[in-house]
Amino acid sequence: MKKLTKTAIALFGATTLGFAGFGAYTFADNFWQGHNNMVQINNDLDQLSQTIKNKNDQLTKAKSDLADAQNQLKDTQSSQSALQDQLKSVQEQLKQAQDIQKSDRNTFNQQLQAKEQDIQQAITDGNAKVQANQQEVDKANQQVSDLNNKINDLTNQLNQKNQDSQDLSQAVKEAQNTRDHADTVVNNSK
Repeated sequence: MKKLTKTAIALFGATTLGFAGFGAYTFADNFWQGHNNMVQINNDLDQLSQTIKNKNDQLTKAKSDLADAQNQLKDTQSSQSALQDQLKSVQEQLKQAQDIQKSDRNTFNQQLQAKEQDIQQAITDGNAKVQANQQEVDKANQQVSDLNNKINDLTNQLNQKNQDSQDLSQAVKEAQNTRDHADTVVNNSK
């Protein structure tokens, strides 16, 4: 913005010197038209800058949301791992119970059946927890996918805004070149 202001001041100074020979009326008329153009360009640049800032803010929030979702996914995976370890432990208990049943079927038959039911219930509960956690993992993965899509959309929008900004800069340069050419033609026609 400072560079644009310095450029505008330099152009104003050069224009002032160029118009010194044209008379006060011509100078005032040309100065006023150029001033309006500069004000409009500055307004357009301010709007573009705010739009880019808003898009950057959205992109930062989306990245933060993605990091949160990834942390939730890690927590869910850790919980799933603990449940799998718990399931493995329960399965080992089942194997031990089966070994005890083989060694003394007659004495421990009723106790083993009760133990097997408890273990089976623990396995069922463990599987239900693993299934519930898997659903959470799937949901977190979907959120990560959605956030990645959102980041891609915002990145594309930002790239388009950057292209629009470059197009605007080119238009300003061409307008200034046209004006300089017109000034040269007027000066040469005198």
